[in-house]
Amino acid sequence: MEDMLWRGISVSLVIVLVIFGFYTLSISQNDYSDENYLLASLMKADIDMKETSLASQKGISFYDEASFYYEDENYKQVESSCRLARDYFSEESQDYKKIKAELKAKEFDDKLVDIYVEVLDLNSEIALNLYEACEHFESASRYYDKYFYTDVPYDDTSFDMGTAEIDMMNEKIRDHDANVRKYNDKLEEYGIELQSRIEAILNRK
Repeated sequence: MEDMLWRGISVSLVIVLVIFGFYTLSISQNDYSDENYLLASLMKADIDMKETSLASQKGISFYDEASFYYEDENYKQVESSCRLARDYFSEESQDYKKIKAELKAKEFDDKLVDIYVEVLDLNSEIALNLYEACEHFESASRYYDKYFYTDVPYDDTSFDMGTAEIDMMNEKIRDHDANVRKYNDKLEEYGIELQSRIEAILNRK
């Protein structure tokens, strides 16, 4: 989960370079050029993405809370916390898709924007991974609550069903971790491309 907490911070560091490039270009040119518009659009997308990351932080907080309740075998509270976490992860995923749609609507034909769109896609997928992990966690807790806290027959399958749901939850967490690694690689690619773009701007002065 730590990788998720650092996603917004990484993007914030990148946007410092964007701001630098934007203002450097503004000083050297009086007109509002295509390059200015592109960089300004990326800044706007980054601001929106940082606002969206707040939903991620809240979702992770409720997911962590669910984990604590799980350790205490308080399965009903696990369910409650998972439902709250899922709402935030769903909101986050949809917001990233909205930011992507707004950026693509401007019809930039530019490698920097293409990479940024891939970053948004990965962010949306990461949020969905956590949403689905919470779904399985919630289902497992229902099965365990039934098995341990109700009068079930000896051949009841609730425990095995709960274990199967935990296995599926762990699979989604592995998907999440893999996508975070892809995100970090893509963010590094974005930073390299952005640095190259800024150097080109400075060399034109």
